[in-house]
Amino acid sequence: MEFLVDMVTTVPAGTTDDAVAEMRAREAARSAELAARGNLLRLWRPPLKPGEWRSFGLFSAPDADQLETVLASMPLRAWRHDTVTPLTPHPSDPGQPGTAEERILRGVLDRWKAAVDAHDPPGVAQCFTDDAIFQGLHPYTVGPEGVAAYYDSQPMGMTAAYEIRETRRLSEDLVLGYLSVDFAFTDRPVLTVNLSVVTRKTDRGWLISHYQVSKLN
Repeated sequence: MEFLVDMVTTVPAGTTDDAVAEMRAREAARSAELAARGNLLRLWRPPLKPGEWRSFGLFSAPDADQLETVLASMPLRAWRHDTVTPLTPHPSDPGQPGTAEERILRGVLDRWKAAVDAHDPPGVAQCFTDDAIFQGLHPYTVGPEGVAAYYDSQPMGMTAAYEIRETRRLSEDLVLGYLSVDFAFTDRPVLTVNLSVVTRKTDRGWLISHYQVSKLN
């Protein structure tokens, strides 16, 4: 689910400028963490009156209770009052931003693609959990070291272009994606494969914990 949150902050009387600056820094760091986890999608600042501290945030969470857990984890909550409005899709919405699950998948798959295109095996490996099961077109491996070795064996100039076909939210911490991927080469035809991934929410953000390629002739 997605929620629009009106966040109004009131700084306690007598708070020093240094304390306010420290709170802003902590809030910015936590906001970045929540964005990496797929909970914080957007932030806006409305027209403000002199001295007013107010923001609108677009958040994603499985339900209102888990949204409250997310909001309570933000440092500014100690000074802030939040007004939450649950959102549902409008049938006439002209925009197609994708579902929360698609945004989670794209967050990690865009990093994966960038590292593949740059022939950066360690960068690709950073997109995977420590216990990730990886099945490319070679025998399977477990963990980032095997992922890095697989992509190190691929030819220079290989690039990847993916399209998300299906998504499923398996749990709060797990999202399944089914994709079509075109791997392009400098010296051979494009190789099109089907790819299933399971992404898992970790303390490092969303990472791939299962990667399974299939090639249908």
